[in-house]
Amino acid sequence: MNDPWAFGWTQVLTIIGFLITLGIAAGGFHTFGRWKREKIEERRIEIALEALSIAYEAEGVFENIRNPGAFGYETDDMPRSEGETNEDYKYRKTYYVPLKRIDNQKEFFLQVLKLKPRFMAVFGPETQKLFEDLHRARVHIQVSAQALMRRQHSEGEWNEERRRLRTRMEADIWAGYEDVYPPEELPEGDRVKRLVEAFRDGIVRQCRPVVDREFKVEPQAKKPVEGPS
Repeated sequence: MNDPWAFGWTQVLTIIGFLITLGIAAGGFHTFGRWKREKIEERRIEIALEALSIAYEAEGVFENIRNPGAFGYETDDMPRSEGETNEDYKYRKTYYVPLKRIDNQKEFFLQVLKLKPRFMAVFGPETQKLFEDLHRARVHIQVSAQALMRRQHSEGEWNEERRRLRTRMEADIWAGYEDVYPPEELPEGDRVKRLVEAFRDGIVRQCRPVVDREFKVEPQAKKPVEGPS
């Protein structure tokens, strides 16, 4: 005679085995989800560190490009136009320098270009404006330098408007003009410097908290100001 409990115990054991399998699967999914989140956070930190490095480097790059001091070797490869006088050639050399320096920094600008889509993917599409600010800063220098290279013998009467425009373009190319000219001469101030700082500060706002949280960086307390003894 068959055991009346045989069928029941088989069912119980099957159910128990099924529950154990579900538990293992649930644990596996939980572990996979946690692993995925950790990988995303690692990628976020990696991009934040790269962006901070580029943001701080940008200041030095633009300071170098806009340095009023120039070396003779920086214009050695400047092509000479057919029939160009020595005076005209020498004049153009002045504004060739910032263009040459921008070309020398093409690896940096390529890094920025590659970072942009990855940064937007992690920190949001609205951060595109930060990269547009840096691009505009470079374009201001390039356009102004190229225009001034052609403006020595431009047609038309020299007037106040043209003088102000020339001052504006010179201020885009060379750093320090806002310290020399009064505010009414440069109502926008140093717009190139301002755009570079906007890029730097925007990146820092997005990335500094991510990096500080990962490396447990505590804000330094301000020292109390001691009064007279």
